[in-house]
Amino acid sequence: MIIEEIKLDCFRSYEFSEIPINKGINLFYGDNGSGKSSIIESIYFSLTGKSFRTNDTNNLIQKNKNQTQTLIVFEEGNTIKITKKINNRSQISQNRGEKTRNFTKLVKKHPNCLIENKEFFFTTSNPEQKRSFLNKTLFYVEQTEAALLNEVKKITSQRAGCLKNKDYNQIKYWDERLIEIEPKIYSLNINLCEKINKYLKTSELVKIFEEKNSWIKELNIQYDRGYVGLSSFADILSKNFEKDCILKRTTEGPHKRSFNIHLNNTDASETLSRGQQKIISIIFHLIQREIIIEHTNLTPILLMDDISSELDKENANLMLKYLINNSVQTIMTSINFAHFVDLNDIVLFHVEHNGGYSHIKRL
Repeated sequence: MIIEEIKLDCFRSYEFSEIPINKGINLFYGDNGSGKSSIIESIYFSLTGKSFRTNDTNNLIQKNKNQTQTLIVFEEGNTIKITKKINNRSQISQNRGEKTRNFTKLVKKHPNCLIENKEFFFTTSNPEQKRSFLNKTLFYVEQTEAALLNEVKKITSQRAGCLKNKDYNQIKYWDERLIEIEPKIYSLNINLCEKINKYLKTSELVKIFEEKNSWIKELNIQYDRGYVGLSSFADILSKNFEKDCILKRTTEGPHKRSFNIHLNNTDASETLSRGQQKIISIIFHLIQREIIIEHTNLTPILLMDDISSELDKENANLMLKYLINNSVQTIMTSINFAHFVDLNDIVLFHVEHNGGYSHIKRL
């Protein structure tokens, strides 16, 4: 899946823009506030119907306008157009104009791997962000995952309602449902973490970064089931019952699952610099991309926002080496391009903000 062109109409600070995209590495650079991240956001929006910067997609519409449209043209000629009108659901039009509201199918067919600023530091990310990483990967790896996670969400919601209403007779039923489903969630997630650990030992990506970062050899990921201790989950629910009644929610369980990153059996956040932590996040997202390819034969678009922050030149170019070697179509943003030694393999776009609008110039 190779993007050939992006068209934006009244999207954020872009009045109208047609942007040709190279099949290799595309770097959009410019000052803070120039509109660089909006390019990444527009592609993400076109592939998912969501924004990674706001929960309200009305904010994507240019001020004083009634709607925004984004259009992606792929190399083989297929297209995706998203139309978002104020206070209305986004509409998808593909190829010959057929419309669908099924964004799940769209995401399944057109995967992306997004690395944004708040995701650059997995070692200090909150459990929700780590859980999102696991969920997204499992979405492409395991067909039953979505149904299981929806069931967990339903169960914990119903159990919370019972706790709020003091309907303790019904809680036993939802406890049994949660106890039944927890081992299934565990099995999916522990298998994924084991797969990630295998990639950490064998991937070409890791071996390239090891040229400068020998510490990566000791890196591993450990799954967190969402509850503390070696007790059975049934015992955990029983032990937490009084606390759950007070807080009116299920305090521990599969809905709280996460993972921890260790280096020599020590929490990586305690020993690594921010630059090293950023390397870990880049590695994990690129491994996610490799896993998606392995299980779907689809090639996710790689989106990287603010790539130069915290990353030194040498590691930036090790990353570039991997992307070039593997022909990874990449769309990234940076304040400047000084981090990259050899610019022959990068298509540069300069982004400026003038007169209230953003403008792009391909160099």
